[in-house]
Amino acid sequence: MKTLIIYASKTGTTEKCAQEINRQIKKSKMVNILNQNENISGYDLIIVGTPIRMGMIDKKIRKFLIRNIEILKSKRVAYFICCGFKENWKSYYEQNIPKDLLDIAIIYDTFGGEIDRQKQKGFDKFIINMVCKNIEKDKGIKILNEHIDKFIKVLSK
Repeated sequence: MKTLIIYASKTGTTEKCAQEINRQIKKSKMVNILNQNENISGYDLIIVGTPIRMGMIDKKIRKFLIRNIEILKSKRVAYFICCGFKENWKSYYEQNIPKDLLDIAIIYDTFGGEIDRQKQKGFDKFIINMVCKNIEKDKGIKILNEHIDKFIKVLSK
């Protein structure tokens, strides 16, 4: 089964998760949507990964989903999001992914996230610094490897 992992990653967290999926799934190809486009028609499974910023998925991922909605409806599709504040992850999907695509997904989940203040720029840095003033690293903002493992297990069935 040919698998495409298409993702966007602004600070590297989503890319780390995509790399882990790519490492574990045979015959998979990773594509950073920020650097290139890919014809998805030749793939059996499409995995879409995106960060969440201010409650929104990446703009290029959103455009990709809309542009390819009919092709995606005919494929096996799975989604993952990376978000430091994982409590609202289901609502992020409902607000950002078209319902007809979400309804046919094999799985969708959050892989948690990381907040590296050094990688933030401009307004993002300002907001992160305000929100994270009192958040310590040990408060649970991390990549959830057990969610990645569960995700891959479901896809392998």
